Amino acid sequence: MSSRAIRKIRKLPVMNRHQRRRFWLFVTVGLLLTTIFAGYWFEPSHIPDNYHGWSKVLDYLLFAIVSYVVWHQLISELVAWYITSTMTKPQRVTPEAGLKVAFISTFVPGKEPYDMLERNLRGMVGAEHVHDTWILDEGNDETAKALCLKYGAKHFSRKDIERYNQSSGIFKVKTKGGNHNAWYDSHGKEYDIVAQIDLDFVPSKNFLNRTLGYFRDPSVAFVGTPQVYGNGDDSLIAQGAAEQTYGFYGPIQKGLSGHDMTMLIGANHVMRVAALKENGWYAGHITEDLLTGMNLHARQWKSVYVPEVLAIGEGPTTWEAYFSQQMRWAYGCIHVLFHHSFGLFKSMSRRHRFIYFMMQQHYFSGLTMVLGTILLTLYFLLGISSANMNALPMLLLYIPLVIWQFIFVLWQQKFTVRPRYESGFHLKGKIVLLAAAPIYFMALVGVLRGKKLSFKVTPKGEGVAASTPLVLFAPHFVLGTISLVDLLVGSIEGRHAAVLVFWAIMNTLLMYSLVGMVVFENSKAWLMGRRWKFVDES
Repeated sequence: MSSRAIRKIRKLPVMNRHQRRRFWLFVTVGLLLTTIFAGYWFEPSHIPDNYHGWSKVLDYLLFAIVSYVVWHQLISELVAWYITSTMTKPQRVTPEAGLKVAFISTFVPGKEPYDMLERNLRGMVGAEHVHDTWILDEGNDETAKALCLKYGAKHFSRKDIERYNQSSGIFKVKTKGGNHNAWYDSHGKEYDIVAQIDLDFVPSKNFLNRTLGYFRDPSVAFVGTPQVYGNGDDSLIAQGAAEQTYGFYGPIQKGLSGHDMTMLIGANHVMRVAALKENGWYAGHITEDLLTGMNLHARQWKSVYVPEVLAIGEGPTTWEAYFSQQMRWAYGCIHVLFHHSFGLFKSMSRRHRFIYFMMQQHYFSGLTMVLGTILLTLYFLLGISSANMNALPMLLLYIPLVIWQFIFVLWQQKFTVRPRYESGFHLKGKIVLLAAAPIYFMALVGVLRGKKLSFKVTPKGEGVAASTPLVLFAPHFVLGTISLVDLLVGSIEGRHAAVLVFWAIMNTLLMYSLVGMVVFENSKAWLMGRRWKFVDES
């Protein structure tokens, strides 16, 4: 089959004719509501009147800031509508005969348990299609070697090889990307295609057979699959982290596939070695997957997304693990935006440029939370307003728009990877996302300060600490306390703007609720520990 024929059959529309009509009905009504709200919001009369003369520019600045806070989420939804308008799925293609394939995973002794390594090995070795299985062992561990020998896998370690353990660059020490690049430099030339999967994931038997066929098209650099967590029952955090992924790996990734720009996700993907070699292997970055994917798309390589559950892994089960993961992702994404994106945009199409830029705004939700708190403080403590508008007409236009967006999201859940399991209000996902907002702001501050963030393996498996260090929620406590002080001072000074009072109350309750929840969980864990200790002593 020719490459041209493959490109024609590769993508099929996800929505049928009736679903597409409903989709555009949702979009049309949503755009109408957005336009009406924008027309009201941006009326010149709504600019505050705190200053006069040359100082009037401060009023415009305050209005710009509050507009950013309010419109950040609204615009994100508009971009999501644009992306998901092109949802596609690839038509199945049989792998080409004779491909030299490797299936690899990394292992960090002491950070990742041996039983997880063994499950991962069994899954990779058992995958259908002729391939070699490799473990990339950061510690040159004897038990890891024995397990590889037991399952017929190959073992690689860069330990004590100076060239592959540099302080920076593509072979940076103690990074997943550096580990991968060391292996590629040593063995990549032996293979045409390499499938890679994180150690906590177990691939299905058809992982390779369902992904290798798309490399018949020589313009395809990589094939992505969903990052599915199978441990949602372990904790609220695990379930919340899983719920956060449903929309992204469903409608969003399907839509990005329709734009020929599937996001490269490090947890599991399949890579053309020639494309990665042309790119200089994986980028030497804390989020090497995002930057590598952008580099490949800037070089005009294509990507394919297979929206099927081909591997199941573990999500973070504790706040510490979750915050560590989110800090790494947020820091890496913001760092890429500030230091790499605009250079790469020059080589991208306008569509790819726009989508990458807008998606990289996601982690600025932490900034909007902090800016909102500052605006509240300026009003309640100093009487400085950021907007001059009545609460009732504003809410009458804003609330229907937000409700419509929420209904649209619920409708789009039929296009998630597993609609039967991934539908609902996803309250746990919203809780953990709210808890992550201050972490996103700290990541932004870290990037602006030029602070280096080292790669840290997300704790996995049994033995992860059950109690949560309260210091993790210090930012939440600070934000909640600031809002509470704002309310107290505002009540004394007679500043009772309804929307701002409601905003401050919600901010206080939400931040304190998160702190209270952690205190309760720690107290419960301590009491259970005391109970078992009493039983053992008896």
